[in-house]
Amino acid sequence: MGMGIEMKKLLRFFWGILVVTGFVMALLVMIHKIYWDTHEFVVTACVSERTAIRAANVAGLKIAEKGEFDAEDIGMQIVYQLAKRSIVKVVVKDAVGSGIIWRIEDGVVIASNRHLLMKDVKAEIVFGSGESVIADGIGYSQQYDIGFVRIPEEAVTDNILRNIYEAVPVLYDAESEDGKTAFIQEYSGKRVLQMGAVIEPGTVSFSTGSVKGLTFVPLFNTNVLETACFSRAGMSGGGVFDEGGRFLGMISGGEVPEEARKKEAEISYSIPAALIASEYEAITTERNNQ
Repeated sequence: MGMGIEMKKLLRFFWGILVVTGFVMALLVMIHKIYWDTHEFVVTACVSERTAIRAANVAGLKIAEKGEFDAEDIGMQIVYQLAKRSIVKVVVKDAVGSGIIWRIEDGVVIASNRHLLMKDVKAEIVFGSGESVIADGIGYSQQYDIGFVRIPEEAVTDNILRNIYEAVPVLYDAESEDGKTAFIQEYSGKRVLQMGAVIEPGTVSFSTGSVKGLTFVPLFNTNVLETACFSRAGMSGGGVFDEGGRFLGMISGGEVPEEARKKEAEISYSIPAALIASEYEAITTERNNQ
């Protein structure tokens, strides 16, 4: 069984390289065309211009003028394509939220919100491909809104592994002032992509914004990542990703304007990835010692 999962992980690794290489090559071609290309080429479209514009809008690309793309949005689109492979839908009884692919070892470990996972010891995990698998609860944080479930190794298909990525967390000493200060100095004002699972067809599950800072929120009993970024119910348990595609934090709540008719936050609060890492280590250590 161990050899099986190692072979699957190896195949997933090479598949990931091909996918990322494809994105990077596409980005380089676009940037070359925008900034350095001095030659004229005749391009024959395989789809209508209307269809192409619609596809670009769905992808989140802004077309400045005919044939020109916003380089920042191209970069964020690549982040989106990678980040969505780290996001899953988590269904527990009558509650639905999002989760992060935290580890691919002895199966697949999903991190999500404690307030969602504590409703039961099992959760249905739905991947972007449409496949769903039952995961078992492996532990919850005693202090923070963090919980973990694991999909058994034998339930992880080759197709699942081909279409997922393990989140790459940005880690720092979340308990020290120096660690928090260094994080803020690096990320304050930086652009981020915030993403949850698609809960209902046709609903928006991602947004872009910027990092405001680390803010202590009594409800979460810790300093949370504050982002000027849209989020709504169902995106909780999803992730905040930087421009390099690295995982900064897990969405847990936000500030909803008093006059808002819907529960849609304009300022979002996320549990830092560093805290998720320390809680996962504590939970797995405790389980191994039992």
